[in-house]
Amino acid sequence: MKPLHCLISILIILLQFSGPQAKAQPLLRAEDLQVLTAPEGKTRNQGILFSYLLRLTEQATARGLEKFQAIHTETDLKKWQDAEREKFLELVGGLPVERGALHPSVVGTIARDGYVVRKIIFESLPGFYVTANLYVPTSGKAPYPAVLSPCGHSENGKAFEEYQRLYIGLVKRGYVVLSYDPLGQGERYQYWDLVTNRRRFGFNEHGMAGIQQYLLGQNLARYRIWDGIRALDYLESLPEVDRERIGCTGNSGGGTLVTYLSMLDMRIKAASIVTFITDLYKKIEARVQDAESDPEQDIQGLLAAGIDHPEMLGMIAPRPVLIGAAKRDFFPIEGTRETFAVVQQLYGKLALPERIRMVEFDHGHSYSQPLREATAAWFDRWLKGVPDGAPEPSMTVEPDAQLLCTSTGQVVSSLGGKRIQDFNREEAERLMAEVDQRRGNKEFSQRLLEKLRLRLSLPSSPIAVQARQIGTREIGNLSVERVMLESEPGIPIPLRLIHAHSPQAKRPVILYLRDRSGREDPLSLFETLAHAGWLVAIADVRGFGETQSTQRVPDPRVGYYDPRDGMDADYAYAALMLGRPLQGMRVWDSLACANYLKSRPDVDLGQFKVAGQAWAGMTALLTAALEPSVTMVAVARVPVSFGQIALSEVYTQPVSLMVDSVLKDFDLPDILASLCPKRLLILNPVDSLNRMMDTKEALLHLKLVQARYQSSGFLDRLDIKVAPLLADAENELARSLLN
Repeated sequence: MKPLHCLISILIILLQFSGPQAKAQPLLRAEDLQVLTAPEGKTRNQGILFSYLLRLTEQATARGLEKFQAIHTETDLKKWQDAEREKFLELVGGLPVERGALHPSVVGTIARDGYVVRKIIFESLPGFYVTANLYVPTSGKAPYPAVLSPCGHSENGKAFEEYQRLYIGLVKRGYVVLSYDPLGQGERYQYWDLVTNRRRFGFNEHGMAGIQQYLLGQNLARYRIWDGIRALDYLESLPEVDRERIGCTGNSGGGTLVTYLSMLDMRIKAASIVTFITDLYKKIEARVQDAESDPEQDIQGLLAAGIDHPEMLGMIAPRPVLIGAAKRDFFPIEGTRETFAVVQQLYGKLALPERIRMVEFDHGHSYSQPLREATAAWFDRWLKGVPDGAPEPSMTVEPDAQLLCTSTGQVVSSLGGKRIQDFNREEAERLMAEVDQRRGNKEFSQRLLEKLRLRLSLPSSPIAVQARQIGTREIGNLSVERVMLESEPGIPIPLRLIHAHSPQAKRPVILYLRDRSGREDPLSLFETLAHAGWLVAIADVRGFGETQSTQRVPDPRVGYYDPRDGMDADYAYAALMLGRPLQGMRVWDSLACANYLKSRPDVDLGQFKVAGQAWAGMTALLTAALEPSVTMVAVARVPVSFGQIALSEVYTQPVSLMVDSVLKDFDLPDILASLCPKRLLILNPVDSLNRMMDTKEALLHLKLVQARYQSSGFLDRLDIKVAPLLADAENELARSLLN
C-alpha cells in the first residue's frame, strides 16, 4: 500500500468515528479542482513564483547598488570593502581556522621545451589532499611572475584541454602557473566507488556536497576558497615566484573562485575573470539554461546582504581586473555589460579607468583562444609592465594520465584522507551536540517557535489575506467553492472548499496541502470527508499545483521536481540567496490559508486539522507548529530529522526543504515535540534517501517526540506508524487517534 493511500485509509477510518456517513459513488474528478480555467489566467498564475523572485532580486540589488554608488574616494572604498568582506565571510560560514602545514610533495616531473611540469600534492586542511600541476619556465631569470588558475567545471579537472592550453601559453610567456583539481573533479572526486573504481554519480558533485551545508550555516564556497588560499600559500613559498607579481584566472566555476579569491586575498595583484561575471537578476532569469546545482555560486543570504556581481568586483578594486565574456554564454552577456558599466564608473571615480576592462567574443561558454590571449596580454601589462599582444604559441597538450599526481588517479583510493562529507558530518555532529545541551534549558522551549519563524524568514507583519471568489461547482450532493487567496502582493493561492449540501451551521475543517503537481490528489478522500460533514480546504502553496511554473529545464533527463537540478530547485536557490527559504514562503502561504479559514463563519475551530504528504507534508507540520488553532496534523513520507540529512554521505531530499542554519538552533524532532498536546500522526517517516524507515529507526529518530508526549500525559495523541497497514491495524490506529 502506498504511503498516501495509508494516510487516506487512516483519515477515512477516522471519519467512521467522527460523524454520520453519506455513502455515494465517487463523483469528483481532477478537473473539478481547477480554480482557474481560462488559459490566460492559468498562464499568469504559473509565472507568479518566477516573477516574484525576480522582483525581490531587483529590489535587493537596487539596495546594494545604492551603497555601492555612494563610494567616491579610496577611503570610502576601504570602509565599504571591509564591511562587505566581513558580511561575505559570515555568509559562507567563515574560513577554516586551522592553517596547518601544507606538507607539499613533488611526486613527478615532466620536462618539455621551455618549461617543466611538476606534479604536486599538498594538504589544504589536515588530511584533505589537493592534486596540482605546477608549470615552471626553464628560460629567463627567476623569480618569475606567477598565475594561480582554479579550474572550471570539467570531469578531468586540471587536465582539461582548454585549461592546459591556457597554462602552457602562460608558462611559455615566462609565468609560473599553478593549477589544482577542485573538489569533485579530476583526481579529487569525493564520492568514489572503491570497488568499481569509478564515480558514484554521473552528476556534478558540488550539489551533493554543498546543499546539506545550508543546514549547517555554511557554504561549499568556504572550502573551495580555502583550497585557493592554501594554493596561494604554496605558490608564494616557491623561490621561482615573485610574490609581488601574482595573478589569478579561471573561467566558469573557476571564474567564481577567481572572483572570491581576489575579493578576499590581497596577494592577488591582477585578475582575469572569464565567463562568470554577469548580474544575479539576469542569472536567475536565465538559470533554466544552466540548472546544474552549484551551491558555491548560490550563497545563502547573498542578495539579502546586498552583494551582487558589481559588489564582488568592487571588493577587488582598485586592483586590475579583466572581464572575459562570451556572447552566447549561459551567464547572460547583458548582465556582464551592465555590471562592467557600473564598476567602470567606480574605477573612474578612483582615477584608475585603465585598470578595468571587458572583452567579449562571439561563441558559447568556454575559455576560448581569444579569451586566453586577452588574459595573457592583461597579465603582461599588469604583472610584467609590457604591452605584449603576441598570439598564443603552438603547443602540444598532455594526455590526462600524464598529469596525474596519484598512483590510482584518485586521492581517495591512493591516499585516503578526508572528504568534504567528513567535514560536513563533523560540523553536523558538533551543532547537534550543542542543541542537545541546550534542550534542557527552559529558554530553549520558550524561544523555539520564535527561532523557527526566524529560520523560515517569515515576515514580521501580520498576514493580510485577500480573498476573491471565483465560482462554485455543484457535483451531486457536493459544492466545490473556488477561491483565490493572496498571501502577499502578487502571490495567489488557489483554494478549493468542498462541502456537502447539509444544514450544518459550522463544520470541522481539514486543510489539505497538495504535494507538487497534485497528480496524486486523493479525490475519494476529499469526497468522503465532505459527505461526513467536513469542510475540506485544498490549497496550492506557491510553486505547487496550479502555481507550478511553465518553465522547464531543457535537459530531458532533469524533471521539474528534480531535488538538485530541477526548476523547483532553481527557485529554491534564488530564494536562499534572497534570505527567504522557499520552504518558509510555502509555510507563509499555508498560514494565510489557515487565517482565511478561521475568518469564515461556517468553520468550527474546535476541530481544525492540517494534512499533507512528502514535500507538502513538511509544510503541513511546520504550519501546525506555528498556527495555534490547529488541533491535529497528519503527515506522510516526511523526513523527521534535518540532522540525519546533514550527517548522511548521500541523500535525495530536495534543496527546497532545506532551511538555512537550522541546525544551529534546533532539529525537526524539536518542532514535532512542540506540537504536543495536538494530535499528531507521523505515517511512514523517511530517511535522507527518501526510504521508508523501519519501526526501530523511526522510533529512534522520534524518541524526543515520544518522550515529550509521554511526559506531558498525552501519549495517546501521538501515533508513529510504519509500513502498509492491515485492516485490524487501521481500526486500532483510528481508535487511538479519536480517543
